Amino acid sequence: MLYILIIILVLAFLVWSAADISSGVYVKTFCGVKECDEKVVSLTFDDGPEPDTTEKVLEVLEKYDVKATFFCIGKKIEPNCEIFKHIITFGHTLGNHSFHHNDNFSLLLPSRMRDEIERCQAEIKKHAGYEPRFFRPPLGVTNPMLAIALRTFKFDVIGWNVRPFDTSAKNAEEVSRRVISKIRPGSVVLMHDRMPFTPEALETILDWLYANGYRVVPLEEMMSRQRKN
Repeated sequence: MLYILIIILVLAFLVWSAADISSGVYVKTFCGVKECDEKVVSLTFDDGPEPDTTEKVLEVLEKYDVKATFFCIGKKIEPNCEIFKHIITFGHTLGNHSFHHNDNFSLLLPSRMRDEIERCQAEIKKHAGYEPRFFRPPLGVTNPMLAIALRTFKFDVIGWNVRPFDTSAKNAEEVSRRVISKIRPGSVVLMHDRMPFTPEALETILDWLYANGYRVVPLEEMMSRQRKN
């Protein structure tokens, strides 16, 4: 029984360490500032650029004069080139989110992972003129294979500490409520610019942040606070 219990505990640890991007067991990640002495947050968006919704998200960010980070899927850039360029024009930061964002990304061998990452880097450089320094693994899953794949690159791997599970939410109110309930000084918020209710939820969140004395800062600035601490 003891051996079975040990095996179960080991398996549970391996699953947790892979599924929780903040674990840092396999890959060092930045998931926000734990002890932050100022009310600041950073906003990040995954899975774009997406027709219609990404543009609406950009409009909301422009309205509030906020800069965010967009983790883009490589295969979506060429078909949505104008939207992608608007992300750059509005002064937002770009991040690599793999080329295909397949659900089986975490099951790939390191060589296949590298190919996915390199193709996304090339696509971003083709249209933006530079390669991003930030990477977020698909689904936020890390493992030893990814750790090996990332040795080729000099990425800052980015996670989050506020996740509203907006891809399964029913409406904007549910998303904004989940984000607001989890916000703390130093938070990095994960949202998806492909979801139709993201723009509405984003407005509610930004209204709440400003009403409660928060500032939204670029991811680079948030990371510099971590280094100071």
